[in-house]
Formats: sequence, structure tokens, C-alpha cells
Amino acid sequence: MKKSDIQKEKILEVAQDLFVKKGFEATTTREISRSVDISDGSLYYYFPKGKKQILDLIVQKGMDYREHFVHEIHLDINDLAGFEKLIDSIYEGICELFSNEEGYRSFMITIRERAILSNDQSKWISQILDRLKSSLVISVKSIQDKTKIANDEEIGSLVDTVVSILQRSIYEELIIKNKKIISDDIRDKTMSQIHLLIQLIKK
Repeated sequence: MKKSDIQKEKILEVAQDLFVKKGFEATTTREISRSVDISDGSLYYYFPKGKKQILDLIVQKGMDYREHFVHEIHLDINDLAGFEKLIDSIYEGICELFSNEEGYRSFMITIRERAILSNDQSKWISQILDRLKSSLVISVKSIQDKTKIANDEEIGSLVDTVVSILQRSIYEELIIKNKKIISDDIRDKTMSQIHLLIQLIKK
């Protein structure tokens, strides 16, 4: 890696940490520069548009990371037990994403600074969630004959409920309780709710 690339990564890492601790608006370019031990001019050399450009890159990296995770989901299941294992695998993967310091910080910044994200950046968030839901819909359709689900509308409702259960545990732990990891206890409770839901749709 070039020296300039190393310096840019260092600036991004420091800025990411400051954005999480203080927020984007409260963090100044001078503060970022001093934390990296460079001049303000040097920071603008690497990032001509200042801290907004830095924020955009941090958000982009985080979204690329999470999008890669969604693409890695394996949909080959044969029954409801397999569907439950798939959800468990997805949830475990999400928990691991946020247990990584960079993954956690990127997520927190994206959520807290949504008001100043561009329309395209906001769409990325929705699109990744939509792709996850689409993957789960495909899985349910492949085993629909083993469930009480009668039509596509009910499949959509089931998937929305599953995603809502997972989202709630993530938001409560990381945002409301301000924790950096999702505890094993919360993971177990969340998957117990998923298990109960799946039992209710079993034929």
C-alpha cells in the first residue's frame, strides 16, 4: 500500500472514531487533523471536500461490507428446520459484523447521521434490507408446501416479521442501550422468538 493510501486510511479511522464519539457536526476538520498529527492543508490534500467527503467514504465502506454479507447468504433449504437455521446463520453473521469495531462504528455513524446522507446513500440502506428480505422470500417459497402459508402476501408478512424481530434486538442493544455487542442472552431470546414464529406456521 502506498504511503498516501496509508495516510488516508489513518485519517478515515481517526475521523470514524471521532464521529462515533462526538457526532459529525461536533467534529471539526482541525480536530481530525490534530488527531492524525497533520496540518489542515494536508487533510484537504487527501480529502478536498473536507469532512463530508470523509463521512461519505466511511458510509460507503460500511455499506459495501454489509452488502457483501447479504450476497453471501446461502438459500438452499429443504424444510422449516433449514429455514430456521438460515435465519440463525444470518443473525449470527449480523452479530459478528457489529462485534467488529469498524463494523460497529460504521453502523452507528450511518444511523446517527442519516439526516445528512444523500438520497443515494439512504437508498443503499433500504436496498440492502430489501435484498435480505427478497432472499428470505425465495427461501420460504421453496418450502411453502410444508407451511400453513397460503399466498405471496402471507410470505411477505412472515419475512417482515422475521426481519423486525432481528432489527429490534439490534437496535435495542446497539442504539437504545448503547452497547457495542449483542449479548448471548439477547441472541438466545431473539432466536426463541423466531423458533416460536416458525412453529406457528408449521403445517
